[in-house]
Amino acid sequence: MTSDDETTQTFPPAAPVPAPEPARARRGARFGTIFWGVVLLVFAVAMAVSAIPVFSVDPTTLLLAACLAAGALLVVAGLVAVFTRPPR
Repeated sequence: MTSDDETTQTFPPAAPVPAPEPARARRGARFGTIFWGVVLLVFAVAMAVSAIPVFSVDPTTLLLAACLAAGALLVVAGLVAVFTRPPR
């Protein structure tokens, strides 16, 4: 006794799906973050070397060498970042 009209359900129209937000441009690391990270690493290495009794290193020479190496690393990282950045 039922017809096809009685068994079919009607649904309200579907709400439109909002467009996805555009992807945000990925920001590079900030200089301050890198600088203080390097400073902390230099300090940690200096403390670790001075705490190990096997090594006998002058702390001033160690800190000077570590700062020079960190500075060279920062310069190289900056140059790499400049040359790998896509042109605007």
